[in-house]
Amino acid sequence: MLLLLWFSVFILYVVYLLVKKFPIIRRQYRIMEKIPGPPLDSYFLGHSSEVFRTVETRPASNLQLHKEYGGIYRQWPGWVPFILLAKAEYAEVFFTSKNLETKSFLYDVFHDWLGQGLLTSSGHLWQQRRKLITPAFHFSVLNGLCDTLVEKGIKTVELLRSQPKDSPVDVYEFMYLVALDSICEAAMGIKINAMTDPKLDYIRALTDNTKISIERTFKPWLNHRFFYITPMGRRLARNLETIFQLSKMAISHSKMTRKPKRKENEDTEFDEIKGKKKLAFLDLLLEAHDSTTAFITDEGLQDEVNTFMFAGHETTASSMSFTLHILSIHPEIQEKCFRELDDIFQGSDRKPTVDDLRDMKYLEQVIKESLRLFPSAPQIGRRVSADTQFGKYIAPAGSNLTLSIYALHRDPEQFPDPEKFDPERFSRENVSIRHPFAYVPFAAGARNCLGQKFAMMEEKVILSYIIRHFIIEAVTQKDDVKVLFSAILRSKDSINVIFKQRNVLNAQ
Repeated sequence: MLLLLWFSVFILYVVYLLVKKFPIIRRQYRIMEKIPGPPLDSYFLGHSSEVFRTVETRPASNLQLHKEYGGIYRQWPGWVPFILLAKAEYAEVFFTSKNLETKSFLYDVFHDWLGQGLLTSSGHLWQQRRKLITPAFHFSVLNGLCDTLVEKGIKTVELLRSQPKDSPVDVYEFMYLVALDSICEAAMGIKINAMTDPKLDYIRALTDNTKISIERTFKPWLNHRFFYITPMGRRLARNLETIFQLSKMAISHSKMTRKPKRKENEDTEFDEIKGKKKLAFLDLLLEAHDSTTAFITDEGLQDEVNTFMFAGHETTASSMSFTLHILSIHPEIQEKCFRELDDIFQGSDRKPTVDDLRDMKYLEQVIKESLRLFPSAPQIGRRVSADTQFGKYIAPAGSNLTLSIYALHRDPEQFPDPEKFDPERFSRENVSIRHPFAYVPFAAGARNCLGQKFAMMEEKVILSYIIRHFIIEAVTQKDDVKVLFSAILRSKDSINVIFKQRNVLNAQ
């Protein structure tokens, strides 16, 4: 009975919106009908089937529609205008047009969690924060984080060695904990020891919040002012309380330690370019917090901390787990990675340096090709502020754009035999002849991912430690992996591999 009541309220709300926005929708419809796309399910609710499509069926459906209609097609889920893109030339417009700098309304469900952080904000606030945070990702700052990541690599080897012999390991669950520990310590200066205590309330809250937020994204009837009195809404509120508790602790800890540390080191640590010591992520935010020229409020601090902690671990966990899976089913490529690492380390068990990471060129190609097939962020959304041209088609003002990175990376014109795993696609020669917007796992343009260099450093450190010490054998086969579009790309079921110890190296 209650479900019927909610559905009735939703239908009445849709009718109200249609009547109110009819002139705008009529204009959008006239323009968008020139774009190819599937026929409407009904004239009342448009492509209503899309509203009820599950995260498990979206990847295959999205890819099939792009194969059928090309690099651009339109949809009207509940008479909300969407245009979906998956061509390099359209991606270039998507990332460079001034009309497309505002995030899609689909990101609104994250505002309670991430506030007005870099991921969700737009306009002047976003520009101000971006300018403020960018120096924290200078190479001299990232190089200083290498030792912390090395510690996580050593801990990863220790934990894998402690596993029962030949026992399958769910690589996503394992790498999730590795990535979470890494981001908390390297960027926030706090240790939560997730790798040894995976049942932390914070981890549970993060995981549950992600599921709830994605469910709300695709179910508009969950986005209303009464949501927080529902069981799901109350659960989300409890999760947020747990998440905010940790971010506040990180900020408080950094506030207490920042000034003494800066005074102690101000005469000994310098940036090799400008001569002045660079500040890490949270330290830099706190510097702005106290500044009269680049002020950021306590609320702004928390928004950015939560954003970085959320975006900085799930994406790398996804990438590392899919890379390990791919290496397990391609032993010849895994062996080539090991030979490269053996050439670098000469059979020793010494810790990798920043220079060593630069020399891991083939491993980087493997990671990039893994991100091509399994981009951590499979889709990105924007709102069109003014009519925008995409080739011979126009995206009308007020419509929503979705760039399917998952489908874009499978364009056979840019990547022949797209389902084949081939790291040579990212040799210098092959990259130079490809459209610059054909491969965008970290987005591109003004809103590209600030953390991409940190992510690549982390993945090289952790994966190189694993490959140096273990042979990775497949349990889950290629055809058994069914991906789903969540906040990040994930496998529907566990991806299991076996880590067999190599005899070449001893544990660090």
